Amino acid sequence: MLGLAITWVLFVPAADWLARHDVASAAGSLHETAVDNARGRLLTLGAGLFAAGALVFTARNFTVSRRTLELTEQGQVTDRYTKAIEQLGSEKLDVRIGGIYALERITRDSPRDHPTVMEVLTAFIREHSHEQWPPSDHPAGRGPERSTRPDVQAALTVVGRRDPDRDIRRIDLTGADLTRADFTDAILFRAHVDGATLDGATLFKANLDGATLASATLLKANLTRAHLASATLFKANLTGAALTRADLTGADLTGAALLDAHLDGASLDGADLTVANLDNTDLTGATLTGATLTGADLTSATLTRADLTGADLTSATLTEAKLIDADLTNADLTGAILTGAMWPADAPVPEGWTLDPSSGRLE
Repeated sequence: MLGLAITWVLFVPAADWLARHDVASAAGSLHETAVDNARGRLLTLGAGLFAAGALVFTARNFTVSRRTLELTEQGQVTDRYTKAIEQLGSEKLDVRIGGIYALERITRDSPRDHPTVMEVLTAFIREHSHEQWPPSDHPAGRGPERSTRPDVQAALTVVGRRDPDRDIRRIDLTGADLTRADFTDAILFRAHVDGATLDGATLFKANLDGATLASATLLKANLTRAHLASATLFKANLTGAALTRADLTGADLTGAALLDAHLDGASLDGADLTVANLDNTDLTGATLTGATLTGADLTSATLTRADLTGADLTSATLTEAKLIDADLTNADLTGAILTGAMWPADAPVPEGWTLDPSSGRLE
């Protein structure tokens, strides 16, 4: 009824009022024509208002629907997150691993939850990595060597292949025991790995640029072709580690233990190896341009074809070191101990030393 009343008002009194406004007091056909024209204008106006109203109504419904959908989806994500966290606390290994991969799926479906999930997974790694694996009740004398727990390894895998562009905080693995863990191709640049145990770990082609691994132990770890540019490895234990073709440009290796390590083809340009222990280390073809090796122990180290241009070897110990075809241009050897070092044939003999032509060693 209200709609009919509005229509009657628009097309009878309102149309007549507009017609009189246009033709004043004229009567007859002129008045009728003016009334028809007025009704046409009112009809156009009404259609426009109706269309505008319909558009506003549709937009409002769309906004409400979208918001409802977002709330529904977020509610579903919250439910999935809660369930995954419950799975992490399960006593069953396979259930815990399922929870870890469920959390990974959440990070892909909900970018806003990515930082929280990474915090949960790294906390899980730090807390549970120290638990014995295989379990202590394994038959004595027959159990394999200690390794990383499967669910901890699963969490490491997820963290290592995350989308780093969504990170808010640096990945924190401080103090974790990651013995024999697999970090192949893992993305861990700028991560905190201080004091962690990575003995026998595989970090093949892992990205640890700018990471801090101060006092970390990496005994016999595989860091082949790993990225460690500007990384902090202060007093890290890398004894027997494989660092072939690794990028350690500008890395801080002050006081690091690199005994028997393999650094052949590695990039150590500008690296700080002050008082580092490089006894019997293989540095064949390594680049150490501008590196600081002050007080470093390079006893029996192999530096064949190594580039030591501008390196600081002040007070370094190079006893029995192999420097065949090494480039020592502008290297500072002040106070260096070179007893028995195999010297490059085309390099000038340091002051105070003589070269035995038959053996090629310094005396």
